[in-house]
Amino acid sequence: MDTVMDKTVADARTVVEEFLQASSKLDMDAALALIADDCVYQNVPFHTARGKRNVAKALQGMGKAMTEFKVDMINIASNGDVVMTERVDTLGGKFFRAELPVMGVFVVKDGKITEWRDYFDWSLSFGKFIGSVFTTPFRK
Repeated sequence: MDTVMDKTVADARTVVEEFLQASSKLDMDAALALIADDCVYQNVPFHTARGKRNVAKALQGMGKAMTEFKVDMINIASNGDVVMTERVDTLGGKFFRAELPVMGVFVVKDGKITEWRDYFDWSLSFGKFIGSVFTTPFRK
C-alpha cells in the first residue's frame, strides 16, 4: 500500500475486523475499546444508541441473554473511513440459537468506530428466533 488513502482503508477495515473478532469472543472490553466516545450505533429496525456509554448498555443488554456470538464474514469493502460488511451473525443462548444475515456500515476515525449501523430483515430474524426456542433446549 503506497498511498495515504490505502493506509486509511486498511486501518478502518482492521479496526472493524478487530471489533467483530472481539465481539465474537464476547470480549466487550476489547470491543468497546474500539468505539469512540461519541459513537452512534443504530441497530435497524430497533433503537439508536448515542455515545459510548449507551452503546455499551445496548451491547451488554443483548449480551445478558447470549452465550454465543459468532461472525462469519461474507464480504467486506472499504472506502476511506467507511467499511461495509456482509455477514452472518450467529446469536445463541440457553434457549435460542439463530443465524442472521446482516449488512453493517461502520465509519472509523482516528482508529475508533464513530458510526455503526446494522441492517437485517426483522421478520426473517424473528422467525428464526422463535423456531430456535422450540428446538435449542432439546439439542445436546
